[in-house]
Amino acid sequence: MNAVADTTTLLPLDASTVAKPDLPVRILQFGGGRFLRAFADQMVQRANEAGVLHAGIAIVQATDAPDRAASALQAQDGLYHVVLEGVRDDRPVREVTRVECVRAVVRAHGEFDRYRELYLDPDVRVVVSNTTEAGIVWVEDDDLAARPPASFPAKVAALLHDRFRHFDGDPAAGLAFVCCELIEDNATTLRAYVLRHAADAALGEDFAAWVRTACTFHDSLVDRIVPGFPRDEIDAIQAELGFADEDVVKGELYGQWVIGGDPVIRDLLPLDRAGLPVVFLPDVRPFRDTKVRILNGQHSALAPVGLLLGCESVGETVARPEVAAFLDRLLRTEILPTVPGDPAAAEAFAAEIAERFTNPFLHHRLSDIMLNASSKWAARNLPVLLDAWGAGREAPLTTFGLAAILVVLGGGGRYPAGQVIVRDDPDVLAAVRDALAADDLVVGVRRVVDVTGWFPAADDDRAERLARAVAQQVARVLEAGAATALGDLLAVPAVPTDGRVA
Repeated sequence: MNAVADTTTLLPLDASTVAKPDLPVRILQFGGGRFLRAFADQMVQRANEAGVLHAGIAIVQATDAPDRAASALQAQDGLYHVVLEGVRDDRPVREVTRVECVRAVVRAHGEFDRYRELYLDPDVRVVVSNTTEAGIVWVEDDDLAARPPASFPAKVAALLHDRFRHFDGDPAAGLAFVCCELIEDNATTLRAYVLRHAADAALGEDFAAWVRTACTFHDSLVDRIVPGFPRDEIDAIQAELGFADEDVVKGELYGQWVIGGDPVIRDLLPLDRAGLPVVFLPDVRPFRDTKVRILNGQHSALAPVGLLLGCESVGETVARPEVAAFLDRLLRTEILPTVPGDPAAAEAFAAEIAERFTNPFLHHRLSDIMLNASSKWAARNLPVLLDAWGAGREAPLTTFGLAAILVVLGGGGRYPAGQVIVRDDPDVLAAVRDALAADDLVVGVRRVVDVTGWFPAADDDRAERLARAVAQQVARVLEAGAATALGDLLAVPAVPTDGRVA
């Protein structure tokens, strides 16, 4: 598309130009970021169109931070377009969906009464969440009486208790939670934290029993690369659409959603019956380990390395021979040996990922992947490292990825590719900047490791081992530059693996 939008002929995208269907709000969604909107919401829209679902979505902005996309979505009455591009049967495919199922966009921290009205709606049956890897966390002494509590698990505990009282403990008022956060056992962990908050706040055994029996929590695994707002193509896209859509989301055609747990969820979200790439299984763990380690683990390794090499996107980064060699060795010698299950299936998935990284239709910004990079590395790459250590192997490419993350986080966001906004846990950022300025880099990196909480206090040996390995690589990057440090790393012969981690 080379057309440039004539803004004088574009229609506004809102309820004045599009007749939205009158749908009951069945789904409460925590997180209105581009991923859920191009993934879950797009699938709900397609299922509605196919006649297998009749569901509206209420999007909840769960934090009090400003959100441009949420504001734009409110201004457009919840309407937006999803553009998916990829290759199918060796032919380019482009799918455009106008999402019309978003019924409300509400800020939990600024519109609490409206938020409460939504979560007490008897039509609501499902809660979908993507609060990022930093969202499902335990916050001590979070006030459940606050309007709302600070953390996502405390918000859920509070809304469930309010709903429990509002409906007099009716089992039919229970909710099904489908978590999309890229952490292990995402919904299972949320359930544990909700019950822990209930116990700490003395909400009563009747309520706890209702959570256990009337509510279901479904671990899920999501897979679609969604680079986000296509600012470089927005004029052409708007010209094609005929609407001044300021909240377009662009993503890859490929998608997969694996949802586990109680089979009741398939009746509540029958997305597979619309031919959508959704699979319902009792246990998502085998899929999770393969996907998180191979796809997301490579993302967390290549993004900081690419930024330090002066790249801006995934495609640009993987096109560099040294990065391609880095990823190939990372996969063969460190990631794949730790992926349980069928080796051939894991290798086939890895080959598929390599093709997806070079999708010519995607512009996946490295700076977007770097959002909350420290917690992402812990969820995606730390398990690979620990499995390798457990098998008696080192994992120098995995630790190099962390070293690159620390250099990026400690540099204030300035790289050859330009200014990048660093967004991570403030305590981690402070520790990283102190570490890079410290006289003893090992001590500084160890402080970062301690601040992250990756290891329990009793696990001093592994924390120190990680700090020493990463500090050495950070020092080399700072001294010689990322390109030389990467070249040095690849010049060392790879140690062959003699088996897979069970």
